[in-house]
Amino acid sequence: MSTEEELFAAVDALLEGEPQLPSPAERSRLREAAGVTQARLAQVLKSTTQTVKNWENGRSEPRPPRLQAYQRLLEGWAAKYPLATVPETPRGSVEQPAAPQARDEPARPSTASAPAPDPVRAVSPARPSTSRRPAAEKATSKPAAAPAAVDERFANGPLAVLDGDGSAYGVGGLVLDCPAKTVPALVEWTLSEARLGASRLHSSGKDADPLIVLTAAAAERLGLPLELEDRRGLRLPEDHKVVRQLARAKWQLTRRGFGPWARIYRPAEGGRRQCVQLAVLPWGALDSRSWGATGQRGPADIAHVLGTYAARVITPRGSTAVCGLETMTALRPPTRAAKDESTGSWVSGPMPGSLTEAVDPAPVEAPDEHPVAA
Repeated sequence: MSTEEELFAAVDALLEGEPQLPSPAERSRLREAAGVTQARLAQVLKSTTQTVKNWENGRSEPRPPRLQAYQRLLEGWAAKYPLATVPETPRGSVEQPAAPQARDEPARPSTASAPAPDPVRAVSPARPSTSRRPAAEKATSKPAAAPAAVDERFANGPLAVLDGDGSAYGVGGLVLDCPAKTVPALVEWTLSEARLGASRLHSSGKDADPLIVLTAAAAERLGLPLELEDRRGLRLPEDHKVVRQLARAKWQLTRRGFGPWARIYRPAEGGRRQCVQLAVLPWGALDSRSWGATGQRGPADIAHVLGTYAARVITPRGSTAVCGLETMTALRPPTRAAKDESTGSWVSGPMPGSLTEAVDPAPVEAPDEHPVAA
């Protein structure tokens, strides 16, 4: 049986564990009670205003060492500005609410001073109002369409733009804290914690892989050069330290290697894809002829541009021409799951109406003397 000292030691160890922050609403209340703005708090914690907003609306959580500093600040505010308790209503004194009166209903005159009704007006029906619809008619109107359900696997959107300070700017003003300082660690963080990606466009298709866009500062932080020496092949050499880091971590690159649009993956396990798309901005990943002057935009603006394209078309995976091909494939995959009648197992079969290989075009209508007609 455990002694008192052992129980106290176990409790102390539990208290010294991971800091537990109050709810996001309580964080906002404490900051407002102290009269501190989100911008001032972000300046003190060496973070951004958007990151503080995300902490207070529950979209992200702080990481060490900001986590411990933020918890210490909140504990101090909680001691100075405790939550006011609502007085409990004593039993037997429940106040009955007054009967609601219709908003458009005129006040009823007193029966003692009410004039005699006019027989002509009593028979004539009242003219309906044309400026306001009755409540009953509103109730029978077509209900608004329910918002589309968000896939929890991709709750933070399809992509993020990583800057040099570890801030990953997502869609809708979201800012995530990325602690990765190497490319393998960035891939692991993206697949395990970032919750980035997009659902498939066809039931037989594949989910869109998360996209991480690297600014020049982020590329330098991850050990990537700001300019590729191989201007013809546009890829890192096989002996580069980043390529060796990926190989040691059992990550693979596609045949085009580590270039402006690099795909880093592992073989799928149990039907779950493990793939991350990188776009390196200093290497010309976003051509200004197609994407505009992204080199003059900040990370948040780039995330907005690419996020809008992802919402309307598809998550970018290269040039606009490549994105067009990927969109057609996503909308009409070349294969689907088919049951093998001989074995009873599910195999990959062709999708009806999809082209799985190149074919010659159909001949055009031509007169008889034309060689095509012959």
